[in-house]
Amino acid sequence: MKELLVEFYRTAKTKPGKILYYRDGVSQGQFIQTLTEEIAGIQAACRELEADYQPKITYINAQKRHHTRLYCADSRDCDRSGNLPAGTVVDTDITNPIFFDFYLNSHCGIQGTNRACHYTVLWDDSDMSPDMIQLLTFLPSVTCTLGVPGVYPTLLPPTTRTCFVHVREPCSAR
Repeated sequence: MKELLVEFYRTAKTKPGKILYYRDGVSQGQFIQTLTEEIAGIQAACRELEADYQPKITYINAQKRHHTRLYCADSRDCDRSGNLPAGTVVDTDITNPIFFDFYLNSHCGIQGTNRACHYTVLWDDSDMSPDMIQLLTFLPSVTCTLGVPGVYPTLLPPTTRTCFVHVREPCSAR
């Protein structure tokens, strides 16, 4: 994490004021343990850079392995492969009443039924609206066409001072 923050600073010439941390590969039963350990790791990495550096953190878990399928109510709203249009967000009715979570269909399907990613916001002290979090979650899929998750520390213009991190492995202070 520390290396990502240093790289962001090197590129943007400022420290991020907000960190959006995307984590996948975590089941619902591991949410609390993973959240506790990884938030502590992010905060420790920030303190290593500067003792009083405390950026706002939004920690989002992403899950593709679920059994929820989303369909258009009207076939006229579907894309050419019969799936939900890219960018479709579902954040009511079928979501968790306790956590802030949402489904985002971030891409067009080529064949078969798309599986929208299920995002659960486990930590958010950034004061961003749900719509802004959803937009920032969709943004990398529009600007990056990578087939695998990666680290996007400088996707937005430096003036936004937001650092994106998407990892498959736990965060450590290193």
